[in-house]
Amino acid sequence: MKLKLIHKYILKELLPVFFLGNIFFVLLLLLDKLVDLSDLFFTKSVPGWLIIQTVIYYLPSFFVITIPTSALLAVMFVFGRMSSESEIVAMRSFGAGRRFFLLPAMIFAIGVFIIGVLMSSYFMPKGSFLAAENVLKMAKLVSIKDIKEKELYEELKGYVFYAEKKISTTEYERLMIIDKEKNSVITAESAKIIPTGSAGLLLELTDGRIATIREDNLHSTINFKTFSINAPLADASRVTIKTERLMPLNELIANFGEDPIFKFEFSKRFSMPFAAIIMCIFGMSIGMFFHRSGKAMAIPSTVLIVVLYNTMFLVAQNIALSGQIDPFFAAWVPNVVFGVISIYAYERVL
Repeated sequence: MKLKLIHKYILKELLPVFFLGNIFFVLLLLLDKLVDLSDLFFTKSVPGWLIIQTVIYYLPSFFVITIPTSALLAVMFVFGRMSSESEIVAMRSFGAGRRFFLLPAMIFAIGVFIIGVLMSSYFMPKGSFLAAENVLKMAKLVSIKDIKEKELYEELKGYVFYAEKKISTTEYERLMIIDKEKNSVITAESAKIIPTGSAGLLLELTDGRIATIREDNLHSTINFKTFSINAPLADASRVTIKTERLMPLNELIANFGEDPIFKFEFSKRFSMPFAAIIMCIFGMSIGMFFHRSGKAMAIPSTVLIVVLYNTMFLVAQNIALSGQIDPFFAAWVPNVVFGVISIYAYERVL
């Protein structure tokens, strides 16, 4: 009975740290967007409700990242605190072994995993799609004379422009163009936009990608080194943006033969939530290892581990897209590596 009460006690300690961790990390991810959002509200007359609604739609995509991160933080913080305050020693005096401590951590981890799968497989694509539609609504409200850095621009009918960096009045870096008429999204590392009089603009794009939704609702992607567009004035039409991040699982499966990114994205929808289970085991072991500084080590250790995990994840993705390894397996490479480390830490520490 005492052991069951202790398990409930540990779970009750984990939950508030997990929720606060999600709030903290979501705000951290939003930090770099706050200036742009404020600019849309104060200088572009975009309604506040539309901005708030868009942020809410984007939350699931943030939660896919923050859920395993917050799970790691919660387990490391709670077990670190219990270790530093000698609660672990007291529990062991009641006969608690390492499996005893593993049980509440695994119950917590499995619950987090289920939430993560729901976020990544359903809420994230749905929310991202709705957020993308809201971005287009905002574009219609933005009216500026010249294209500026990190601002939506829709003076040329039928197109929406977004430039990360403006080099000169005609040169830009990392330009995104939404072609409403053709239902396509064009991205380019560099671009020249040259006025051509009444005909509109001549767009000279370099090192980019064209993603298009065809009439049969299939997604097609074309990479290019150089590409030119003569953009005439035309009536705007409704655009539907489709990328792998916005696709539900069934659409990803239907596009497996098109590009390795769809297989990688499908596998990623499960590998990232599963990381919560691995991180819980690892976090428990690390938290109990630092007897005197368990709480103090929680946040910096979490950040370091997450940076290493994401770096490994990006490397695996690039290797998979180059065709060197299977894209399904690539999304699980960081989990395999950290899984081995977690088992080793669990065996050594406990």
